[in-house]
Amino acid sequence: MPSNSRVIATDAPLPHRVRLFAGRFRNWRRAVSWPLLAFFFLTPWLSWNGEPAVFLDINQKEFHIFGWLLWPEDLLLLTPVMIGSAFALFFVSMYAGRLWCGYSCPQTVWTFLFIWLEEKIEGSRNQRRKLDQGKGSGLQKLRRGVKYVVWAALALATAITALSYFYPLAHWWADVKQGDFSAVATTWVVIIGSLTFLNAGWLRERVCTHMCPYSRFQSVMFDTQTYTVRYNAERGEPRGKKGANGEALGDCVDCGVCVQVCPTNIDIRDGLQIACIDCAACVDACDSIMETLNRPTGLIAYEPEEQLTAAQRWRLWGYGAAASVAFVLAMSLPMMSPDIDISSERDRQRMYQLTPSDTVENNYTVKVHNRKQEAVTVVIFDGEQSLGEMHLQPGARGSADIAIERDLDFADEQVSIRIQHGDQQAVEQLKFMNPYRRTLASN
Repeated sequence: MPSNSRVIATDAPLPHRVRLFAGRFRNWRRAVSWPLLAFFFLTPWLSWNGEPAVFLDINQKEFHIFGWLLWPEDLLLLTPVMIGSAFALFFVSMYAGRLWCGYSCPQTVWTFLFIWLEEKIEGSRNQRRKLDQGKGSGLQKLRRGVKYVVWAALALATAITALSYFYPLAHWWADVKQGDFSAVATTWVVIIGSLTFLNAGWLRERVCTHMCPYSRFQSVMFDTQTYTVRYNAERGEPRGKKGANGEALGDCVDCGVCVQVCPTNIDIRDGLQIACIDCAACVDACDSIMETLNRPTGLIAYEPEEQLTAAQRWRLWGYGAAASVAFVLAMSLPMMSPDIDISSERDRQRMYQLTPSDTVENNYTVKVHNRKQEAVTVVIFDGEQSLGEMHLQPGARGSADIAIERDLDFADEQVSIRIQHGDQQAVEQLKFMNPYRRTLASN
């Protein structure tokens, strides 16, 4: 009697294990990623005039960037920076494809670093796949455990470094030695460290394929002249070492190395795909195989579909010009910002009043922000009369309540006060209310 039972396959697919291949594109990727990693990890150790070179002080609302002091109101400067960055991204994407994704994106940089450590500790791709299949030796399993420890240490170092931009290392270490562990800082270290370990060690290509929005709209910025990784199907097909009857086939021997080295686990021979980050690892691998077989390189190449002259690419240069203008504007705006930021507002509780000396008095609050790197003394004048004085440390803010008196027949709707600091001065216009003049005029 035939059985109706079915066999259900429970074997999960093996994880994609990336094979690292030497080549010129890998050298270029190293030339970009290693300086970026060095900048990220070393910057918190740098100092500027005795202070951290980069310190984003959330508590004091001050942002120290290599001697450049910014405040929350300066965040408007980010507008031209963001506009310039967008146009720069359009320019790079139209000219060189996903160059940012393949060489500079933190996800890519950390992923390749984790893969490099994985290969150094666990061994070749085949050794790692055997371990995935449960065929590894005890020593290989021990190495995998060591790999996780090293990954965790790198993720922890990444988290502490990221936190140090907001919580200087010297202050953090001094607090730790005293047993003063900040709950907020500890929480952020755990969050950033866990995400680094998860993204670079486990998710990897899934972040680029399913989470990154750039892969979804990259095609809008591409054209036929954009440099991308391409497979020459006319030269490579049909694939194989030789035909059934000994006839000649294409140059592609179907070795599969181009898939093995791909960090996003795609087959570039299937055409351009949104998961391709243009890292050109498959180009290095294929060129190496072609050289071994004494065949011309370039079966997989980083090149445009067609070549045009520079004059024909007016949209590309338009993006470049727009990015340049935005960045110049972003650099110029801080230079035009005043050293002393002044604002004023009327006293809402007592906007005006009649004094015993038959004058009308208006009350204001004058707020001053010292944007200099040195202490200043600010004096507020109404004509030659001093109304108030403030001593402000570098970056400090202060306020002064002032009262301005005018005769009952004073007709102007504005008064001017003078704010002097050192040999510089600024004039602030204040709206003056005198309802008594209208009453006298009606009588």
